[in-house]
Amino acid sequence: MINKVQSRPLYIQKLEALLRRIPSQHEKRKEMEDELSRRMSGFKGELSLDYYLRLIPDKSIRIFHDIRLLDGEYTFQIDTLLMCTRFFLILEVKNFSGSLLFDRTFKQLVRRINNKEETFPDPITQVKRQQLQLKNWLKIRKLPEIPIETLVVISNPYTYIMPPENPTEVKRLVTHSANLISRLSNLENKHNHDALTEKALARISKTLLKNQIPDNRSVLEKYQITKHELIKGVVCLDCSPFLMKREYGKWICTQCGAASKEAHIDALRDYLLLWGETISNQELREFLGISSASIAARMLSSLQLPYTGSTKDRRYSLAGLLNN
Repeated sequence: MINKVQSRPLYIQKLEALLRRIPSQHEKRKEMEDELSRRMSGFKGELSLDYYLRLIPDKSIRIFHDIRLLDGEYTFQIDTLLMCTRFFLILEVKNFSGSLLFDRTFKQLVRRINNKEETFPDPITQVKRQQLQLKNWLKIRKLPEIPIETLVVISNPYTYIMPPENPTEVKRLVTHSANLISRLSNLENKHNHDALTEKALARISKTLLKNQIPDNRSVLEKYQITKHELIKGVVCLDCSPFLMKREYGKWICTQCGAASKEAHIDALRDYLLLWGETISNQELREFLGISSASIAARMLSSLQLPYTGSTKDRRYSLAGLLNN
C-alpha cells in the first residue's frame, strides 16, 4: 500500500521555471541545465521503481516516497521507505547508465561510459547514513525500535554492476529493480517475527507524515541569481523563450502566432516558484505586461484564488497552482 505517492519534486519545478525565465546566454545556464538533467534522471528512476513496488505480494507493507525529515538541525531525505511490523527498508534509487564499480576501498562510485570514468558519492555510504538518521529520528520521538535495512536500487536494467574486489557488501546492499521482490522476500525470511504491533506501525506512519519537511530551497539563492535577471511576461511554451502579448482576450505569441486564453496561468506558476507565493493586482500587471487593472482583477477572480486584505491591499495566494 502506497501511503505517500510520488509527485514531481518542487525543486525540479523551480529549476524548470528558472530555465524558462533566464536568458539563453546567461553564464550559469549550462550549469542549471546539467542539474535539471541529473535530477530528472533520478526522478524517472524512482518512478520506474513503482512498477515493481506494486508487485509486492504483501499489501500490508506501507510505502512512502520522497521522505524529508529533520534530524536535529539538518534535514535528511529518503527516496523510498518500506515499512511493515517486522522491519523497515530504505531504498536509495540510482538511475545510472553504463558500468558501475562500487569502490569499497575509497567509498566511491565509479561510472564508466563512452570510454570515460566519472566518480560519484558512494550510495552505500549514503543509505547507511540515512539508516542512522532514521534510527535517531525514531529515538528522539520515543517511537518503538525496529530493525532498519538498506538497499541501493539501480533502476536502469541495462546498467552493468561490475564485481568489486570485495563483493560481499555490494552483493548484499545493491541490486537491480527487477530483483527487488526477491530481495524483499529474503528480508521477510530474515525478520520472521513482529517487532511492532499494527497500532505502533500506524502511529509511526502518522508521525512520519506529520513531520514532513517541504523542500523550499531557493534556486535563485543557489545560483546567486537576482529577480531582476529573470524574464517577465507570458512565455510561449511552443517556442520558448519568446513572449506572448494579450490581444482581444487571448495571448498571442509574437514569434509563432500560437494563441491561448490561459497562458497566463503557466506564467503565474513560474511567479509562484521564483518570485513569491502571493501576488497583488499591480504586481500581476507588472509581471504579465498588461495595463488594465480590471482585466487583471478578472484574471485573478477567474482563478478563484484565496486572498487576504481589503480591495486596495489585497494579496492572492498562488499556492494552488502548483503541479504534482
